[in-house]
Amino acid sequence: MQFPITIGLHRSRFLDAFVVFAALLAGVAVLMFPQPALIQVGLIVLIVSLAVLAWRQLTPKISALRLEQSGEISLLRIGESDFVPAKILPGATVHPGLSVVRFKPDDGRVFAQIVTVDSLNAPDFRRLRVFLRWRADFSELNDDA
Repeated sequence: MQFPITIGLHRSRFLDAFVVFAALLAGVAVLMFPQPALIQVGLIVLIVSLAVLAWRQLTPKISALRLEQSGEISLLRIGESDFVPAKILPGATVHPGLSVVRFKPDDGRVFAQIVTVDSLNAPDFRRLRVFLRWRADFSELNDDA
């Protein structure tokens, strides 16, 4: 691999479809449950509110990642023009179709990034998975456990 590697990220259509499907399934379940109409309406409003909240939480906060040969990673936040170095926090999950990584830039805020196969192109997804498995150092001891 030629380093540094810059990987652009975008919103996952799979996760969006999952949120919509789960909300519709929950709505159908509520409507099939024999309860007074007021309770059903209240539950439907709750389901829609939770679906909107989940939809908003899935809005990406990172537009690109830069992978360095040293195992370090930098991220480009939405609306910014400069990459900032970030630390990969312990507990990352790397699977063939899904990766979940938590980043902590120098400012101390923590970003959880869910990367699915449709969040970026296939070669970049493979590069990111290989980088996270073999290059990145996020398996340090955690005193919180």
